[in-house]
Amino acid sequence: MRVLITGATQWDNPAAIRRELAHLSPDTTIVTGDTPGIDAHAKVVALEFGFAVEAMKKTNADYRAFPGEGWKGLNVRMLATAIDLVLAFHADYGNPGCARGTQHVVELAEQEQITVKIFTS
Repeated sequence: MRVLITGATQWDNPAAIRRELAHLSPDTTIVTGDTPGIDAHAKVVALEFGFAVEAMKKTNADYRAFPGEGWKGLNVRMLATAIDLVLAFHADYGNPGCARGTQHVVELAEQEQITVKIFTS
C-alpha cells in the first residue's frame, strides 16, 4: 500500500501520525514532501514503524508548471505515484483561506477516487 501523508508545515503532533500509521500493514510505503512540520514528522514516524519512505522534493519543473506555487506540481507528482490512501493533517483544514496545499491534494485525490482521511488534531 502506498500512503501519501500531507498537511500543515507547522504540524507538531507526531502522536496523531503514529496513531494512524499503527493501522497500516508492514509493507506500506509512505510518500511525503519536503517541508518542515508534517513532512518531517511523517518521515521520522514512518521509519519508527519500519515503513519504506519516499520523500519527494519540489523541482524547477514544478515551479515552471505552477509559477509561485511549486507545491502544486509536487502534489500532482506525489499523487501520480500510485497512491492508495491520503492522510491529511491540518488544524485549519476547512477554514477559508487556510490549508491551501492540503486542500489541493485532497481535491486531486478525490477526483482520482483515492481514499482520503482528514485530521484536524
